[in-house]
Amino acid sequence: MKKYIYYSLLAILPFTWGCEDDFLTTTPDDKLTVEAFYRNVTDAESALATVYAQIGAADRWDVTEVNFVVEHFRSDMCMPGPDRYADWTAISTFTNTAGNSRSTVYWEDAYRGLNHANQVIEKVGGMTDDKIQPEDRERIVAEAKFLRGFLHFRLLNNWDKVILQEAAPTSEEDLAKPLSEREAVWALMEQDFKDAAEVLPVAHEKSKLGRATKGAAIAFHGKALLHQGKFSDAAKEFKKIVEDGVASYDLVDNFMSNFDGSNENNTESVFEIQYSSVRVNGRHIGHVTGKFTSAPETGGWGNIEATQNMVSEFKSEGMIASTGKYDSRLYATLFFDDPDVDVFGQSFEEVFGVGSERAIFRKFTLSNIPENENTAWYSSQNVPVMRYADVLLMYAEALNESSTVEAAKPFIDEVRERADMPALPTGLNQEQMRSRIMHERAVELAYEGHRFFDLRRWGTSVLDDKMKNSGKPGADNFKLDSHAYFPIPESETNSNGAL
Repeated sequence: MKKYIYYSLLAILPFTWGCEDDFLTTTPDDKLTVEAFYRNVTDAESALATVYAQIGAADRWDVTEVNFVVEHFRSDMCMPGPDRYADWTAISTFTNTAGNSRSTVYWEDAYRGLNHANQVIEKVGGMTDDKIQPEDRERIVAEAKFLRGFLHFRLLNNWDKVILQEAAPTSEEDLAKPLSEREAVWALMEQDFKDAAEVLPVAHEKSKLGRATKGAAIAFHGKALLHQGKFSDAAKEFKKIVEDGVASYDLVDNFMSNFDGSNENNTESVFEIQYSSVRVNGRHIGHVTGKFTSAPETGGWGNIEATQNMVSEFKSEGMIASTGKYDSRLYATLFFDDPDVDVFGQSFEEVFGVGSERAIFRKFTLSNIPENENTAWYSSQNVPVMRYADVLLMYAEALNESSTVEAAKPFIDEVRERADMPALPTGLNQEQMRSRIMHERAVELAYEGHRFFDLRRWGTSVLDDKMKNSGKPGADNFKLDSHAYFPIPESETNSNGAL
């Protein structure tokens, strides 16, 4: 974190220390300082764009080789495929150290984004009315606060203690900061989401489609509360979206269309990271998830696969769907050994061989991937990080833990109905409903980066049991005190004198 912020500071701070001569301390007329940059709404929007760019990953490879690895490979339901790197495998097999390159880059990307967000909050917030319309200033600051909360949430999900970044550093001394208590980070995060929700619109105009909205801020505020076990408060936030009409969301009919690029920013999308197939100044703003996810047999690299634990979870209720098959989400999520599975026009056995026990992700895959590795296989499909289905299940969970059990049932049934699954039985007690919610989150949100964090917040005994019984290679290495969170990156402890 320090080196990236430091390089940023070198680019924007006047060099005033160590010399008294005027000709060395005078800012050249043809150079923009931070103060001089924020001249109008265009400059303010450009600065905000750098924060949005950072949440999507600093590099097209980082979307999968950093974000997907960090957020998926510790799960009991994901593991590296046949093509893997040592640092990926280390995370999956719980042999990773503080020097792991994937968790290190994830940490550095987040702090670079926080630095950009804080500059926008401070500098755009300080722009006068002759430079920017008040409503534009308030909206841009609100979006930056949402993104600051989002980045802190990412960090707190992965590290037990993190460095709270509530202001942009203005000197070299600001770069060395100690770790903060989790409560302090949660508090700023909650306030950021709350502030953002008060200002952001329910929907943006077409040119701003995909940016943070009031609904996204409320949903993430509720999620932050849920992760802290503040169930009653979380339920109040989710109720605003689900029942009070503060925002308008609905489940799409075609579950798979959330992930194949055919229906981006749809009615189910609360917040998704935007990508494009175009290049900007020679830089790709797409990603390689299609290649990462797809097996070599279907033109991909085979970087990730599902464990049999995931297949078993989907099949656990039996073939009770109205289609006469298993849960319809299973067929949209995985290619697995089943006569009803279609692998781009072929059977599973034709593609993967008779008796194969492999389970290959279908979510985020691309069909007809070109043989030549050129820009054609850079995916432009957006990556959803919060769907309305997630909100419904979180609302049900918050209600089950803080209110009557029956109050949770309709929202789970709504999610199940789309998957062709029957409604839950009536008369479930709280523990039974909790178990049902855990199952629904596992199958509805499979391969969307929630699983490991869900297991941990449901309790250390749940996490420990699921990891040690996952059946994936290296699961026996899992230890709660070492692997529930990542260690602080070695690069940070080496450069930050306050640690």
